[in-house]
Amino acid sequence: MAFVCQMCGDCCSTMGEIISILEQTGTTTFRIGYSATLEERVVTLDPDKQDLFFATSPKTSLACPFLRERAPGRFICTVHQSRPELCRQYSCFRILVLDPAGHHVGRVREGSRHFTTTDPRLHAVWQTGCRLTDIQDEDVWEKNAEEIFTRSGYRVIR
Repeated sequence: MAFVCQMCGDCCSTMGEIISILEQTGTTTFRIGYSATLEERVVTLDPDKQDLFFATSPKTSLACPFLRERAPGRFICTVHQSRPELCRQYSCFRILVLDPAGHHVGRVREGSRHFTTTDPRLHAVWQTGCRLTDIQDEDVWEKNAEEIFTRSGYRVIR
């Protein structure tokens, strides 16, 4: 199944540690820097997101400085058209697992079967039900994983 962005903002929620605005170079252009590589580049606000950028603040102080909440729980990149290569290459999730309260507690990365969670119970479900399956077809594998997580009381977004 092809990845469809859920606009949760998780992908960019800690990118403020890596990407920072060095200076505003024009009305809608910014010179940014990468803390990991010391590289710099210029990005431009998307025309349809300029008002949103200037009217609101990032999700948290750790979030990318260009991430904004467009609607409750729906986040968007305000420089999506000129976003850095690092962002273009980012691999999000193919399966996102939520606990009964709706908190993100696990994910399977896009293009892989690599699972990440900090929830011990969910980790046990993964280990016993999903990890060692011999299903070859990716769509069938995703549906199987979804059924296992759902039976265990979790909600799945694919």
